[in-house]
Amino acid sequence: MKIDFRKPTERDARDIATWKYEGIYSFYDNDKTEAKKQWASNIHNDEESLAMYDEKEQLIGNCSFSIDEDEFELGVQMRPSLTGKGMGTEAVKTILDFGREKYKFNSIKLLVAKFNKRAIRVYEKLDFKKTDEFVWNVNGGETEFIEMRKTY
Repeated sequence: MKIDFRKPTERDARDIATWKYEGIYSFYDNDKTEAKKQWASNIHNDEESLAMYDEKEQLIGNCSFSIDEDEFELGVQMRPSLTGKGMGTEAVKTILDFGREKYKFNSIKLLVAKFNKRAIRVYEKLDFKKTDEFVWNVNGGETEFIEMRKTY
């Protein structure tokens, strides 16, 4: 999969801020809370965030590589119409390859809601291992999360 990683524009932010997901995945809606709306609407000002474009120049998602306690943390969000279509493993592999080349990390972690079995399967296929489970107060409620790590 070819992905072009770019600094998000204001137009990207306006688009991303409207993303809504189906069923249980509505947990990830970008208008779920005021804080999430603000984040999505201002993603173009976030130095860690990248917009992801496909070969047709379509915005397909966003990702971030941040440092948390001296280790890299990955954040990934795909356009809702592209989720559940079997593209996840290839997309995340492309994101990780880009990140490794740019940031030279030897390990990376991510957090995923425990109910998100689709994403967990993708991460496990890419050799992420579960390292912790915890409850996090997100979107006005407590949600179980899993921390996963990949070491190269």
